[in-house]
Amino acid sequence: MKQRIIIIAFFTILAAYWLLFSAPAVEWQTDWQQTLKTAVEKKQPVLIDFYTDWCPHCKRLDELTFSDAKVGEYFSKENYALIKINPEKDTEAENKFKVYSYPTLVIFKPDGAELDRMLGFSDPEALIKSLEDLKKGIGTLDDLLGKYKEYPQTDKSFEKITLMFGILDKYIARADYPQALELIHRVVEMDKDNALKQASAAMYQRGYIYYKWKKYQEAVAALLEINKVYPGSEDAEGGYASAAYYSEKIKDPKLTLEILKGFIKNFPNSKNVERFRKRIAELEKQ
Repeated sequence: MKQRIIIIAFFTILAAYWLLFSAPAVEWQTDWQQTLKTAVEKKQPVLIDFYTDWCPHCKRLDELTFSDAKVGEYFSKENYALIKINPEKDTEAENKFKVYSYPTLVIFKPDGAELDRMLGFSDPEALIKSLEDLKKGIGTLDDLLGKYKEYPQTDKSFEKITLMFGILDKYIARADYPQALELIHRVVEMDKDNALKQASAAMYQRGYIYYKWKKYQEAVAALLEINKVYPGSEDAEGGYASAAYYSEKIKDPKLTLEILKGFIKNFPNSKNVERFRKRIAELEKQ
């Protein structure tokens, strides 16, 4: 009996090693112009991973998802051409694809047309499911917009607003900031009393969008407005803290000081208070 258990354990370990080392390695290309051209000729789908060196979720994608055997097998089975681009170092790619949030995955059909974009980290199972869904037209921007149009204009349900935030992510991934801001305006109007806590969440996203757009004055104003309109909301404190951070981009120490002091006054029990007091002391010495 003991010998049988040892044999079973041995073959279990052997199988695990076989799966680990027999999985196809994920091979990334960096010459995106040539790879895209070749992929069209070979009728291959393409996935481009836009990353930066400082992005923690980009590193998680590499360490936990792209290194996973199931993901490697999936890419091999579907014959994906895989490209990695750091747009902060490749300005031509940044100008062409307009990717400013990281990580962003851009997926192309075998005919070379862009299929969709995915923002943020996904674990191996979620990534494979998303790619399978996109292949079937599920979860694309067009799909989400079609579902949105099915709702009556008078519908103000949480489900509809959740769908709108999904569409918002698609606009942000494409750097289509005007469309994103228009959608945010609609969410705020739908949940004007913030009963669903979605109006304040949308206003926070408004500040983030202006920041990505490099409109720092508008970003700060949008984030501070949350506390004026919805004081006590979950997003008010986060909005104020982000406004303090974004204000540093404006290079106006007086404005940053004003925001930091306002934060301490409005949120005296926040975990950020001591850190902001230190920053206030630094600015007052300048």
